[in-house]
Amino acid sequence: MRITDNKVWLKYYSKEALSEKLPECTAYQYLKQANSDRLDEPALHYYGRDITHRELLSRIEECASAFVSMGVKKGDIVSFLSVALPETIAAVYALNKIGAAANTIDPRMDTNTIKKMINASGSTILITIDIAYPKVEKIRNEINIDTVIVQSASASLPFVKKAMVSIATKSKIPYSDKLMKWKTFLSKGEGVQAEEVPYQGDATVAITYTGGTTGIPKGTMLTNDSMNAVVLNFKHCGVDRKDNDRYLGIIPIFSAYGMVCGMHMPLCMRLTLVPIPKFVPTSIGKLVKTFRPQVIISTPVFIELLIGSKEVKNMDLSFLHTLASGGDTMNEGLENKLQQFIKEHNMKYPLAQGYGMTELSAAASFCANKIYKPQSVGIPSLTTTVSIFDPETGEELGYNEIGEVCVTGPSMMKGYFESPEETEHIMRKHDDGKVWIHSGDIGYIDDDGFIFIKGRIKRMITRFDGHKVFPINMEGLIGGLKEVKNCSVIGVNDRVHSQGQYPLALVEFVPGVDKDTACADIFRYCDEQIEERGKPVAVIAVDEIPLTGMGKNDAKALESLYADFDYTLWSPKSK
Repeated sequence: MRITDNKVWLKYYSKEALSEKLPECTAYQYLKQANSDRLDEPALHYYGRDITHRELLSRIEECASAFVSMGVKKGDIVSFLSVALPETIAAVYALNKIGAAANTIDPRMDTNTIKKMINASGSTILITIDIAYPKVEKIRNEINIDTVIVQSASASLPFVKKAMVSIATKSKIPYSDKLMKWKTFLSKGEGVQAEEVPYQGDATVAITYTGGTTGIPKGTMLTNDSMNAVVLNFKHCGVDRKDNDRYLGIIPIFSAYGMVCGMHMPLCMRLTLVPIPKFVPTSIGKLVKTFRPQVIISTPVFIELLIGSKEVKNMDLSFLHTLASGGDTMNEGLENKLQQFIKEHNMKYPLAQGYGMTELSAAASFCANKIYKPQSVGIPSLTTTVSIFDPETGEELGYNEIGEVCVTGPSMMKGYFESPEETEHIMRKHDDGKVWIHSGDIGYIDDDGFIFIKGRIKRMITRFDGHKVFPINMEGLIGGLKEVKNCSVIGVNDRVHSQGQYPLALVEFVPGVDKDTACADIFRYCDEQIEERGKPVAVIAVDEIPLTGMGKNDAKALESLYADFDYTLWSPKSK
């Protein structure tokens, strides 16, 4: 039986949930309607200052009027080289109100990539945070931008904290009519009325970019419907919440994950968003101690840093109801460590795991509270259908059969911006008449409706004899050892046969560990625990496993460094 013939996961939803329809409104209207009865409650908590929904809506109106005064209209795109400031959040919703879109670019990108993203968008206005202005200055004559608007991270801080924020570029920006401060921009809208555009489900709200593991990152067009669908899905995922619970926003707003799950979702679910403009991973324990959030959605690497944080080592974390992991697969070893951490710190619920992609507005499945299975990324969310297909024949498979994970539903992106060929490659129309996102992930769905991810098709290591090795299995085995801080398993070229690869384990150890001895011990441990064809050819200690901007292990970077590693010259050195 094909999975879509009997969606067993629907048994977890109430009749009320199953009958609920996707709201027919813009992202801005959803935000406004969801909080219409709590205008004086905090929408944002920005480093000690509460910004109410009344104030946030007022800021949105002010921004919208300023954009209109500068000629921004329906269908236009405004580029951002900024982070999760209250001003940026207001500006994104303001553009949505008037039918324009935000092109959100990671300020950490190199100037050549930034230039291409700006010029491809057709933007004539660029909003940048002041600390990123030096990059703008370098490419100012190479981008088709008429006006640059400069934001400051300190603008919305409480007065007593403004003096603590040092902005290196503060006195170096040569402001003019075409290079203006944020306040100057807002003043342009005085006396201007911004008309609200009618709802259009597939209208683009924001362009966010993929990780860019191959070539220039692709711009994904997130729409009113795709972003609102994620909110609706979270409303019915069973997460324990109440009005004004704090949501720690550590995922960058220029990613789909941050834009949808880190901004739009918590605000529309009546939570108080605590935006962190510049998240330093090692500070996660301090942030939890300072802001005492009820909800955190993070990545496995960041959560592992929380486990090892001295700030929360002996802290009662019973206030933290939902600690969720997404954005990358969590190996079994880390999951076991985390569940033990949750018990020891009096947290009410087990780890909430989820699965998603930038192309799915970040979220497609969830494990939450009582809907949970170890090592699973949960059941498909309310409006989402997930199924498994044979990557070679395209045939839909049944429960417990491994194949490519494919997803359909309203949270799908509109497509890649100005990239029809790339869009057609990932968004494919099947025989059922529906368009499915082909994830490139390998996994299966069990007969209870829970999804299990085994790894990427591209990360799957295929030996010379055709046997396939999934790195996540070995990463889970090694990651559970107490001396291991992080682990990544990659494929290295077969030195004997004309084709194929073997697995190589790269391990980052906790401080104080004798690395040679530990590598030898892990090699023997794998020899005992793993079947013959899946064993590593070597276990190598690394000072640090590189991470992507989203906090995932950068397997691509490691593969480029070690692809031609000569494992025949390696042998375990134990003392």
